[in-house]
Amino acid sequence: MQFIVLVIKRLVMALCMLYTVDLITSSAGFIIPINVVSVIFVSLLGIPALFLSLIHILTLPTSELV
Repeated sequence: MQFIVLVIKRLVMALCMLYTVDLITSSAGFIIPINVVSVIFVSLLGIPALFLSLIHILTLPTSELV
Protein backbone atom coordinates (compact mmCIF):
# COMPACT_ATOMS: atom_id res chain seq x y z
CA MET A 1 0.00 0.00 0.00
CA GLN A 2 2.81 2.42 0.85
CA PHE A 3 4.49 1.68 -2.47
CA ILE A 4 1.35 2.56 -4.43
CA VAL A 5 0.98 5.84 -2.52
CA LEU A 6 4.65 6.66 -3.17
CA VAL A 7 4.30 6.00 -6.91
CA ILE A 8 1.14 8.09 -7.20
CA LYS A 9 2.74 10.93 -5.22
CA ARG A 10 5.81 10.94 -7.48
CA LEU A 11 3.63 10.93 -10.63
CA VAL A 12 1.55 13.86 -9.38
CA MET A 13 4.67 15.81 -8.40
CA ALA A 14 6.20 15.14 -11.82
CA LEU A 15 3.06 16.44 -13.52
CA CYS A 16 3.08 19.56 -11.35
CA MET A 17 6.77 20.22 -12.00
CA LEU A 18 6.40 19.77 -15.76
CA TYR A 19 3.36 22.01 -15.89
CA THR A 20 5.08 24.73 -13.85
CA VAL A 21 8.18 24.71 -16.03
CA ASP A 22 5.98 24.67 -19.14
CA LEU A 23 4.15 27.77 -17.90
CA ILE A 24 7.44 29.56 -17.25
CA THR A 25 9.06 28.63 -20.55
CA SER A 26 5.95 29.24 -22.65
CA SER A 27 6.31 32.97 -22.03
CA ALA A 28 9.68 32.75 -23.81
CA GLY A 29 8.16 30.82 -26.70
CA PHE A 30 9.35 27.32 -25.75
CA ILE A 31 7.00 24.40 -25.17
CA ILE A 32 7.87 21.38 -23.04
CA PRO A 33 5.72 18.45 -24.10
CA ILE A 34 3.82 16.87 -21.24
CA ASN A 35 3.29 13.25 -22.25
CA VAL A 36 3.62 9.83 -20.66
CA VAL A 37 7.33 9.51 -21.43
CA SER A 38 8.27 12.87 -19.93
CA VAL A 39 6.14 12.29 -16.82
CA ILE A 40 7.70 8.87 -16.18
CA PHE A 41 11.18 10.25 -16.89
CA VAL A 42 10.75 13.11 -14.41
CA SER A 43 9.06 10.93 -11.80
CA LEU A 44 11.94 8.44 -11.91
CA LEU A 45 14.85 10.89 -12.07
CA GLY A 46 13.34 14.02 -10.51
CA ILE A 47 14.72 17.54 -10.91
CA PRO A 48 17.80 16.51 -12.97
CA ALA A 49 15.53 15.03 -15.63
CA LEU A 50 13.53 18.24 -15.68
CA PHE A 51 16.67 20.31 -16.25
CA LEU A 52 17.85 17.85 -18.89
CA SER A 53 14.60 18.20 -20.83
CA LEU A 54 14.80 21.98 -20.50
CA ILE A 55 18.38 22.03 -21.83
CA HIS A 56 17.37 19.71 -24.66
CA ILE A 57 14.48 21.98 -25.68
CA LEU A 58 16.61 25.12 -25.49
CA THR A 59 19.43 23.69 -27.62
CA LEU A 60 17.24 22.41 -30.47
CA PRO A 61 17.64 24.18 -33.80
CA THR A 62 14.73 26.49 -34.59
CA SER A 63 13.70 24.34 -37.58
CA GLU A 64 12.84 21.45 -35.23
CA LEU A 65 10.75 23.63 -32.92
CA VAL A 66 8.12 24.37 -35.55
